[in-house]
Formats: sequence, structure tokens, C-alpha cells
Amino acid sequence: EMGVGASGFPHIGSFADAARAGAVALAIKEQGCKSELIAFSDDKDGLRKVPAGLPRSLAKYLGYPVTVIPDPYACHKSYGEHMSSLLLEALDSCGIEYTFMSGADAYKRGIFNEEIETLLLNAQKIGEIVRDEVGQEKYVEALPYFPVCSNCGRIYTTKAYEFLPKEDKVLYVCEGMEVKGRWLKGCGNKGEANYTKGEGKLSWKSEFAARWRALDVRFEAYGKDIADSVRINDRICKDVLGYIPPMHAQYEMFLDKSGRKISKSAGNVFTPQVWFRYGSAQSLLLLTLK
Repeated sequence: EMGVGASGFPHIGSFADAARAGAVALAIKEQGCKSELIAFSDDKDGLRKVPAGLPRSLAKYLGYPVTVIPDPYACHKSYGEHMSSLLLEALDSCGIEYTFMSGADAYKRGIFNEEIETLLLNAQKIGEIVRDEVGQEKYVEALPYFPVCSNCGRIYTTKAYEFLPKEDKVLYVCEGMEVKGRWLKGCGNKGEANYTKGEGKLSWKSEFAARWRALDVRFEAYGKDIADSVRINDRICKDVLGYIPPMHAQYEMFLDKSGRKISKSAGNVFTPQVWFRYGSAQSLLLLTLK
């Protein structure tokens, strides 16, 4: 599995994640075994920041899932679909074979229903694992699930506080969220969300584990900036979901000339599309696999 970020312009690091996972999948095929690379788009995620170079008018959509935000370029159904398409276009140019999966679609189709139920039933244990690993108390008090608010439409502004297993629902309140150092106020709505209908998504602290088990993932590389999340998900995968976590490879970050990590939200990105103006697809693959 590799991740397709849909919150901003996919950069050289996004491509490298795909190229490395694609190389592993290809190596397994070369040994005569069946192998599939899943390109999973996190397009159920909410927009946390308007990337540099995009209209400031998008700020009104902060907190909304990226698949419900209009495409600022008016060539795709949504902002999220546009951003995902840029990375997929680069993979196609380099001959990397993959099976695309939309997160929003996967939740709506109920692909993770069994895993979500198990995680919500074991929310206390998950909260303790998160606290043990990184000292964060958040999930001791809240469920590891973010409903989409039925009133304002935002996702991370909600706090799920009770699970109703017989009804497949969680109860929540739209309190607000911290976005890059400032507080985005919630609408105050109290509601319920049915997880079997895709009315929300798992938190990062447990979604990897659900994906690995539901999709039978055996290998996923990751950047060192999310090492804590991967470690937490490995424990949840094994201790809560009863699935052996996939093998991993940790890689370094691509940095800009000032030494800062390149970031989709910061806008200091170097994209595959820029590379293709000056170099071949083969040269980009060589760079990312060296």
C-alpha cells in the first residue's frame, strides 16, 4: 500500500512513496508471486490549510472533507479528486502499476465496517495505547472516529463520545478544531453518525491498522515524520484487530534548499510534473530508487 495525499499538491516525496512501494510489488511479481499495489487516497480527510498558490477563498472550506470541496481548477468533481489525479498521472507516466482506492468511497461502501466496530468496542484500550506511546490523552476521552457534522459539514470539528453498537452509530458534538495554531470554532451541533454509511472516518491513530487488516496489506513504507503513528497502528493492528502488521521501511524526508521539509500545505513543493519538464520518467524513478 502507498498513500495518495489529497489535501494539497503531491510532491516528489509523494511520488517516491509510490515508486518504492511499486518496486517492492514488482520484485515480488518477479519471484513468481501475486502482488498488488494499492494506491489509497486519503480523500475523506478534512482541509486543514489552504496551500500556497491556491485561492484564499478556499479558506471557507477549512475542516470540510476534500471530496466535497469544489475543484478550484474546475476540471474534476472535487478538490480532492484533482489533487489525487496529479499523483496518479505521474505514476502512469512512469509505468507504475497500481489499484486506486478512494477513502471516501471505501467508507461509503463499508469496506472497513468490521474493523471500525472492533476499534470502537475497544476504544478504551486504543486510548491507553496512544497514551503509552506518545503521551496524548485525547483518545482516552474520545472515540477514535471523526463523524462528519450533519449540520455544518465539517469533519475534524467533531468529538465522538459514545458508541451505540446495536445501532451502528456514534454520538458526537461539533466542538471545534485547532488548525495550524488557530482554533476553528465548531457549530455546536449534537448528533449521531452511522459509520456503516460512511458518515465519518477513523482517526489517523487507528485508520492505518483498519486498512492493513481490511485490505490484507503486507508492506507499507513510511516517512519518519509519521513514525509515531505507524508504531501506534502496529500495536493496535496486533493487539486489537488480531492482524500481523505489515513489514515497513522508514525513509527520510525530501528537504527544500533551506533544509525545511517540503510540505503540501506549506506549498514549498517540487512536483513530478515540474521534473517532467526537464527530465524523463526513467530519471525520476532512478532518483527515487537510488
